[in-house]
Amino acid sequence: MTTFFTVILTIISILSAILLIGIILIQQNKSGGGLGAVSGGMTENMFGASAGNVLTKATTWLAIVFLISTLFLATVKGRMRGGKSLVEDAAIPATVATEAAEAAAAVDSAVKEAAAATEAAATEAAATEAAPAAEAPAENAN
Repeated sequence: MTTFFTVILTIISILSAILLIGIILIQQNKSGGGLGAVSGGMTENMFGASAGNVLTKATTWLAIVFLISTLFLATVKGRMRGGKSLVEDAAIPATVATEAAEAAAAVDSAVKEAAAATEAAATEAAATEAAPAAEAPAENAN
């Protein structure tokens, strides 16, 4: 039953949106421009001198229909989901979060070990460079 209402409300929303766009594009703005100017003032010829009043009322009613149908559509769709938000539906299970935390800790410890090894290698390289320099003046003295 709710899928029937969903389909009907979707059709009403789409049709009212398309008609609303069309009616808004037909209307002339207050300065006389818009598509009315492009069509050569055909809106008055097609709809008569009171076209502005009729189009304004039609725009108002179509906007009301569109907003109400969209509101009801959102309500029906919300009840179909059981009142859960999209974030709640896409929540990560606790086991996945725990595994991710353990993996992050393992990567962090590996990075720390690599940094310590790099620092030790740099210290060793600096010591080996300093040792020949210290021995060189002693050999020249002999």
